[in-house]
Amino acid sequence: MHTSERIWHEDRDCTVFMLRIRGSTHRCAVSHEALYLLAQTLDPRLDRVDAYIALKRRVGLAARDCLERGAGMLPPVLEARHLQSAA
Repeated sequence: MHTSERIWHEDRDCTVFMLRIRGSTHRCAVSHEALYLLAQTLDPRLDRVDAYIALKRRVGLAARDCLERGAGMLPPVLEARHLQSAA
């Protein structure tokens, strides 16, 4: 089972993460800009698996914040502006 996949969403290339948040499974599309912001402060000494796990955790936290602010709905694509409002 793949935990992330690349898709085209509304003429945009994005990555989709399958996340389990508060007992529900969500498909969360994340723009490349948002992924860059989330990965920007990852420790470069992490191996690929640990870096992926850390990145997926950050995506999950951002998605959870969006769910709490958005009345239980994720945006179609999690973008950099969604991350900036969470900070």
